[in-house]
Amino acid sequence: MTGRARRIVGPAMLAAALAWTAGSGALGAETADSEMAESEVRDSGRRAATWGLSAEDWTRYEELMRGRRGVWTPDADPLLILGAHARTAAERRRYAEAFVIAEHRRVEGELAFERAVQAAWARLFPRQPRIAAPPPAPAPERYAVVLDRDCADCADTLRGYLKGAAPVDVYVRGAADDDDLRAWASAQGVDAADVRRGRVTVNHGDGGIPGDAPAVWARRGGRWTAVE
Repeated sequence: MTGRARRIVGPAMLAAALAWTAGSGALGAETADSEMAESEVRDSGRRAATWGLSAEDWTRYEELMRGRRGVWTPDADPLLILGAHARTAAERRRYAEAFVIAEHRRVEGELAFERAVQAAWARLFPRQPRIAAPPPAPAPERYAVVLDRDCADCADTLRGYLKGAAPVDVYVRGAADDDDLRAWASAQGVDAADVRRGRVTVNHGDGGIPGDAPAVWARRGGRWTAVE
């Protein structure tokens, strides 16, 4: 045969080449997926460490935030979320202690900075008075209204909150059963459409809210405070 010999690629060789190429692509995709998963694990670990949480704690927090909790309080900090959904008393105590430690550090830092600001004002502008109006309180994210089943003077208070813009959780002490609770809610003017949308909830008991009924609590920034 004259000239340069030509290499003939048969069907078997072509199939093997295609299989190798496909295998290489799959291996590259698996490597990329593995690297991405490792990066996500590292990021989750850093975020968990920021709050003094374990990787397991952070995984549970992310699971909770993918559910209704993430809709209710999307900006609440992880310790509050985990504490509110603690599965045991020991777990609740652990999150409560971690929350108090974090809050203590935050408050101490803010007070120290405020003292430094006051000193800076006195040093830089010694003869100029400083007048600062207190910032307005943010609008409540949600209300909790605790009432007794047979409270005759509570209807107007409840209706006032039901007509407001913020969602309301109503806790009723002394209802005999679910049917009694529904009948009470209907008599108080609770709109069934609001209940279906989740804007209003009607619950047995007091929701763990301390104090005597009637009582009203407001949630701002993920924290509940008594309404004066």
